[in-house]
Amino acid sequence: MVPFFVVARMATSIYATPPDLDAVRALALLAAGALALRYILVAAANMLAHVAAFRILHDLRVRLAKKLGAVPLSFFSHRGAGELKKTLMDDVNQIEAFVAHHFPDAVTALAVPLATAVALLWIDWRMALASLVMAPLAVVAMAVAMREVGKAHQQWNELQSRMNRSLLEYLRGIHVIKTFGLSARRFSDLSRSIEEGLSWMEGFMRTNGRGYGAFGALIGSSLVVLVPIGGWLYTRGTLSLESLVLFLVLGPQLLMSMMRLMFAWGNVDRIQAGNARIQAILAAPDLETPTSAARPTHDGVAFRGVSFRYEDGGSEVLRDVSFEAPAGKVTALVGPSGAGKTTLVRLVPRLWEATNGAVELGGVDVRALPLDQLLSHLSMVFQDVFLFHGTVRENLRLTRPDATDAQVDAACRAARAYDFIQALPRKYDTLLGERGARLSGGEKQRLSIARALLKDAPVLLLDEATAFADPENEARIQEALSELCAGRTVLVVAHRLSTIATADHIVVLDGGRVNDQGTHDELLARCALYQKLWRSHTEALDWSLGEPGTPDIQTEVV
Repeated sequence: MVPFFVVARMATSIYATPPDLDAVRALALLAAGALALRYILVAAANMLAHVAAFRILHDLRVRLAKKLGAVPLSFFSHRGAGELKKTLMDDVNQIEAFVAHHFPDAVTALAVPLATAVALLWIDWRMALASLVMAPLAVVAMAVAMREVGKAHQQWNELQSRMNRSLLEYLRGIHVIKTFGLSARRFSDLSRSIEEGLSWMEGFMRTNGRGYGAFGALIGSSLVVLVPIGGWLYTRGTLSLESLVLFLVLGPQLLMSMMRLMFAWGNVDRIQAGNARIQAILAAPDLETPTSAARPTHDGVAFRGVSFRYEDGGSEVLRDVSFEAPAGKVTALVGPSGAGKTTLVRLVPRLWEATNGAVELGGVDVRALPLDQLLSHLSMVFQDVFLFHGTVRENLRLTRPDATDAQVDAACRAARAYDFIQALPRKYDTLLGERGARLSGGEKQRLSIARALLKDAPVLLLDEATAFADPENEARIQEALSELCAGRTVLVVAHRLSTIATADHIVVLDGGRVNDQGTHDELLARCALYQKLWRSHTEALDWSLGEPGTPDIQTEVV
């Protein structure tokens, strides 16, 4: 405010008879000093606001990341990647922007008008009221424009989530899209979601733009009132030239500060909506983990009357499943597609929680074991191998960060991965790209096996790694798996029955229930479903492309 008072005083000094140039120079120096002080204070305020904002951003992202690592897998079944990405990135960024920018602006926009109004009332109450004439009309215009803003922000956030989901699907499926010539159709889907956002924004501005426009016009029109009233009062001798100049300069700033305050307030609904999504994640219940000292007495796995459904009210995927996987033995799960084999295996590390019954490790319910202790007993090799965007060495040491180079080498040799790693440009220090994009499917699988070997856990959960491997990779992977399974309790989901014919125990699942269990020979002798699966498997081995009478082969998708 000081520069405005200085300008008013300079005007009277210049128009004085004769002009008071000494006063003008002194006032100019005072204005320069005030501007310098303003720069220092604004810079300090910006620095403090941004430091606080980035600390909040850091803390929120760390808390969200920890929470997502602590919730059960069922949490993600109701939330798409696009929605979570928007919360972790966009909503958190909105809070950072509010703390760093909108909140300081709001404080300034509130404090400056109050101080200005008090000063103007003290100088001349008539001109002060004239400065505020347009304020009530401007507030009404803004209220009209903002009457549906909260609902509109919610709609806009839903549209953004859909756009994020469409974009992520387009990028992740780009290989499939190009392979099957789906570019036009899938791009059309993505384009449609973007067009929906554009149409929504155009409709929003048509509905609310008039109110925003009226508010801006009214806020900027205070001079329409101040000039004639101030001129009339000046000509009558009841208002000094200095006061007139001060009101003409400072009066419009009073309402312009109101505009900043209104726009800062307009962001509150959006911030609240984003914060509600953040809090919904933070409030999600963690996977329950006990603090007791229960310890498994052996390495066997048992299922006791286990039932499971993916969500409340949904149909049961598993129904009263009971069997044991003895310690140090290989137990195979077989059955048609959708029988629940992979779901059953994923109950052991508590990726999902049994709805009823109990899954036991070493005679102890897995829910009674501290999660770290449970996972230390388990290694997992699944079909869908996930590799991080890092080096080969970093991906291998995920399960055992303190592993020596010699131990890494030994695990890779046993997994039949050492040779192809040595052929990479930087060997163990080669960057793999996103999801291991630079490796073939067989190479990824062998790295996954090496990772499991390096962990050296006594229980192995195996969703058969050779289901979609070519013959050369299948042979190498089978050799690696033989090394991995030796001396361990193995629970394997079988797709190619020839790989589990020698298993110690085979459990046949059908429709989420145990149909039968026994050895390969026992099941071939008495189990009709196993006989059918084996017959389909042997016919598939004899089938070749182009032969008439192609057998009805079941496609396994888990």
